Amino acid sequence: MSELCQGTKKKPKVSARSRADSWFGFALTVPAIIVLCIVIALPIMKGILVSFFDYHLKDLTKDAFNLDTKTVSDVFKGKTSFVSSEEIMAATEDRGASAIVNYTWNGFKNYRDLFVVAEGRSIFESEFFTSFLNTLIFVFLMVVIQTILGMMIALLLNSQIRGRGLFRGLLLVPWTIPSVVVAIVWRLMLHQEGGIVNYVLYVLGFTSTTRVAWASTVTLARAAIIIAAEWRQLPYMMVMLLAGLQSVDRSMQEAALIDGADAWQSFLHVTLPSIKPVLISAVWIAIMSNFQMYTIIANLIGTGSTTGTNTLSIAAYQEAFVNNNFGKGAAIGVLWLIVLLVITIVSNRLSSRSATDYQ
Repeated sequence: MSELCQGTKKKPKVSARSRADSWFGFALTVPAIIVLCIVIALPIMKGILVSFFDYHLKDLTKDAFNLDTKTVSDVFKGKTSFVSSEEIMAATEDRGASAIVNYTWNGFKNYRDLFVVAEGRSIFESEFFTSFLNTLIFVFLMVVIQTILGMMIALLLNSQIRGRGLFRGLLLVPWTIPSVVVAIVWRLMLHQEGGIVNYVLYVLGFTSTTRVAWASTVTLARAAIIIAAEWRQLPYMMVMLLAGLQSVDRSMQEAALIDGADAWQSFLHVTLPSIKPVLISAVWIAIMSNFQMYTIIANLIGTGSTTGTNTLSIAAYQEAFVNNNFGKGAAIGVLWLIVLLVITIVSNRLSSRSATDYQ
């Protein structure tokens, strides 16, 4: 009877004060939600919409004015103007001039154009797949090196070494420097004529000349980008992993050592599982940031200078702001967004599973 009474027990009513507090709390989040919608949601929706349109910017390579000597002389005499009415009508009817305000729906043409290849060539040699493959290679090398070096430095700074507080502060300095400054500094250091990196490599015997052109080959160009980008991003990975290492229960490590485990076995079976959620989050953030890498690549090597460094960010920039084809550039961005969304879903699944296993 008591169980029956408990089953039919009514839920407690929410008081008017609690309801008012809930609405007040929601009202406090409204400004932040509005800002996020304007800054994040609307640009994403606009980019997806533009990817289905033929949207070109005005052709800026054409002469805007007729500046020959006779025209200039006639203008000062009040006989004519720089741009005639016929030229104005022609410019208005020109497809390039009107596309900036008038979209033309073209369905999936922008997406199809990304995979167009010459006759006899594979679709995997298309423009998008080439940029996507370059991005995957760059992100893989960056994340692997960043994770290994970050873990080594974090383990070192987590040990009882003298002056570790000073080293922690000094190693954070590269993270505070803007990416464009990092790219310019490393471009000077890797300069073919007077770069200090070439001189150091020559003195150490790694090269036979001090005039190494880092942008001359795909391998050297990728190496230059990875060196500069690692120097900029490594401190963040180090801080994340160091925070995870400091949260590890030392009693578990001591118990493993007492049971006969060496330092490597203790790290592999005790420390690493304990920081697995932090490690997955740090790797996910590293993948996201390296997928979006543009500033260092563009300012260190340049856009389009070396085929092997044309990542998705460089390809999207070239289509939108060099070729003035915003529709095709947006299509690259949408496919790029889908890839990052899949990576995010997988990362969240792994992170939640590792957190459950650890509990």
